[in-house]
Amino acid sequence: MPRLNLNIDEATLLKAYKIGNLAPTKWEEVDHEFEDSVAGALLSPSVGGDAEGDPLGLRNSVRYESKHCRTSSQPLTLLLICARMREMDMESKAAVLITSKSFDPKAFLSAVHPNATYQDLARGISHLQNSIEARSEALRILVEDNFDRFVAVKSSTDALYAEMKEGILEPKTDFASRPLRDYLKNGAQKANQVFLPVLENASKARKLRTTLGVFERSKFFFNLPSFIIESIDAGRYEIALRDYKKGKYLLENRPGQLLPIVNTKDAAASKAAEQQQQRVLDKVWSSVEKAMGEMRNVLVSQLQDSSRTVEEQEKTLEVLLELQSNDDPVWMYFDSHHKHILDRMNKSYQSSVGTIEATIHRTRSSADTTVSDVLAASLQEELQTAMAALEAKKPDAVIAESAAEPIWQAIHDLVRNVSEAMLSSLPSFWRISNSFIDGKFKKLSTSSSGNRRSPSQCRTMACDVVKLYISLLSEFFLLSDMAVMASPGASHNSQPPLLPKNSHSMSTAHHLSKILNDIQETVNDVNGMDISLETSNGLKSLLESTKWRFEDVLVNSWLRDSSMLYCVESWVAGPSEPFATHYLSQIELFQRHMTTAAFKIAGGVDPTSALRPLKQNPVPQAFVAKITKAFLDALYAFLDGLVLLASDEAPIVNGKGLIVSSIVPTGMNPLGNLDLKNGDTRLLLVISNFGHLSKSVIPSMLTQLEGAFGITMTEDRKTLMTVVTELDKTLFEGFIKSKSDSVTSLVRSGILDSEMDWYETPQPTEIRPYMYETLMNLVGVHAQVCTVAETLLDRTMNALVEELASEALRCFRQVKRFGMGGMLRATLEIEFMHQTLGRYVSPTAAKILSDLYNKISQAYARRPGDENLQVNLDGVKKTLAETRRATGIEFLCFRQSKSSSNNSRSVTSGSRARDKDGSRSEKT
Repeated sequence: MPRLNLNIDEATLLKAYKIGNLAPTKWEEVDHEFEDSVAGALLSPSVGGDAEGDPLGLRNSVRYESKHCRTSSQPLTLLLICARMREMDMESKAAVLITSKSFDPKAFLSAVHPNATYQDLARGISHLQNSIEARSEALRILVEDNFDRFVAVKSSTDALYAEMKEGILEPKTDFASRPLRDYLKNGAQKANQVFLPVLENASKARKLRTTLGVFERSKFFFNLPSFIIESIDAGRYEIALRDYKKGKYLLENRPGQLLPIVNTKDAAASKAAEQQQQRVLDKVWSSVEKAMGEMRNVLVSQLQDSSRTVEEQEKTLEVLLELQSNDDPVWMYFDSHHKHILDRMNKSYQSSVGTIEATIHRTRSSADTTVSDVLAASLQEELQTAMAALEAKKPDAVIAESAAEPIWQAIHDLVRNVSEAMLSSLPSFWRISNSFIDGKFKKLSTSSSGNRRSPSQCRTMACDVVKLYISLLSEFFLLSDMAVMASPGASHNSQPPLLPKNSHSMSTAHHLSKILNDIQETVNDVNGMDISLETSNGLKSLLESTKWRFEDVLVNSWLRDSSMLYCVESWVAGPSEPFATHYLSQIELFQRHMTTAAFKIAGGVDPTSALRPLKQNPVPQAFVAKITKAFLDALYAFLDGLVLLASDEAPIVNGKGLIVSSIVPTGMNPLGNLDLKNGDTRLLLVISNFGHLSKSVIPSMLTQLEGAFGITMTEDRKTLMTVVTELDKTLFEGFIKSKSDSVTSLVRSGILDSEMDWYETPQPTEIRPYMYETLMNLVGVHAQVCTVAETLLDRTMNALVEELASEALRCFRQVKRFGMGGMLRATLEIEFMHQTLGRYVSPTAAKILSDLYNKISQAYARRPGDENLQVNLDGVKKTLAETRRATGIEFLCFRQSKSSSNNSRSVTSGSRARDKDGSRSEKT
């Protein structure tokens, strides 16, 4: 165990206990480290550093608590000096220490060097001077080495001082003392505001305790105001009401028990005492009534708070009814909440409409009011993106992305906000209304004003809320009775003005379905309250009108997009039909998607059955007719788009078509090598598409539509197929016309050549070039059709052969007569054409060629010397055979396989043989 150090001096005690002396007379707390005290000087850390050595150089230390004084190995003289210093008081010790402000040289010499000789003191003076000079030299060197720092510190100090004089220490603030005085003044004012009421209340409390001492027996009654106020503050209104009733009973039945009166014989004194008693009791009771009035106000304000639960409102009503005020609290609740719900719904509607208008203004382009070129281009781009997402089977939210999405979201928020404004308060309102209608919350003594209001009026109030909801939605979506909107004379173009116009149809369908779902859920919630039959009918009519209006909006968008869906034509071959484009599959997919969306909006699927399996509901016939008509109108719009794709207005001609490489990989598209800017190429593809439409796509779509809606579309199907056939015929005739013009012009120029004399021409030994040019032209057409749409080859070639035969017949009819050479040449050339194109000779063409042979035979004029006809015919046959062999490679495309050519060849060759034999027999 370490030894205890009991050698504690006075300075250490003063610092430890923070006192000024060892015999204090009052409470004080002195900080010796910061105050100029002797104890602080003695215990300062700087003392040890400066006094470790003797300034005269005669001894080691003069510090009275120095380590030299604590060892027994020091000289006797030093020990004696240390002993004397311990016996000194603090002032004497301070006079001896060289670092103290009260240092006394005489005291130092007498205490530290009492026995020093003159020589010692002289040597000490010399030592002291040398020390001072050494310190001065060190200080000078320090200043020289750090002069720039001193200057910088001086400059910074001056700048700081100048800045403080201009800022915090400026004279107008009394050198920063004025803000401090203001803070102190404000603090004093705040303290007065805070503590003066406390002091006043304390004074009142003392007076109240004095009074309560007098009226100890009636402590409950005289404390009743405070009890009630405490209960009100704590929310214990039932306890406050119980105490109020108890106090009222005591006041009315036992006033003498509350404040006893001394019975005297003096009637005047007794009356005065009774009056005094009454004044005291009235004063206390007025405080009670005031507190109850405050409680009544609090309860009324709570009754008007729409955020409280039904149970809390019912408790509040029960308390207010027991207070028996003049006003009926139930009707106060009904009136305030009825007004609150209506105001909140109107405010939500107006705010949401403003948000929609701001969103439209923010997102509106320069051409957003009408379907201009800019808007149409934007819609076409969105359609392309949406169709790609639809084919990729992405979620509906991705398919519905469009530039109008912020506007749709704002409209959705409007419906949701108005619905929430109604449903957040109406269920509580109607629940309390039901209780009131059932006889609950009746006043015990109703006033005359209460008798004038029937409980059924609260049902009317609830109906007003629902009617406002119907009115707000009808105002925004321009709703009216469905029978009116569906009538033939109604305007079908009166679209709601705040609906976005730059939304493609798939986005419109998605957002309309979401909005309708919210309205449906709200209607179901309100119908679940069973307010009245009128309310149910109104909501049913609202739902039907909303569906009809949404169908109108969707159909308009559907038809608009159908008329511009041609923009998604990428000229990619279809997966099942290589000579029809993938665009037909996109049409079918688009129609299925839009028809399904229209079916859902019409009520074919319950939108609120998300947790149950989807169940199809019967759709009203009016909606079926509307959707069917829209479906057919969209198909007609698609047909118009196909016609446009075949014209010079096609997007790909103007450089606006889709980039095929972005849709299918290079090399995967059989149509990728075609020149799609060529009108004939596009025309052939469109004609091929028409053929595929009439054979497969349209019948399939109509069959699916009939199965989905359970209808029969025989007449519509017949009309549509007629239109498709007529358009196909028109386009095909246009293509044939351009090709036949060049072919027939060659034939005409060859037959009606001015240098050709059909009567005098000699025996033919070759076929003239015009026939080769004509057939080579047909080879080009054959190659083009085979490359673009091989399915149209037979139809194209048959038509061209018919035109060619017809033109040849018309030309030969202009020849008056044929000589032997002319008749043989005409027969050779026509037979060469007939045999070369035999695969594409239709019955109609065969009939024309038969007439042609007959015409040549009839125009033959026999002359003397024509008896060797058979020999000449054999020469013609030889020439024909040689020419056929010579041109077999050039016209190889016109041949067909043996299996398919035997039957047709036998028919055509047999007819030609019969025609030749007949003509020859007539001339011989």
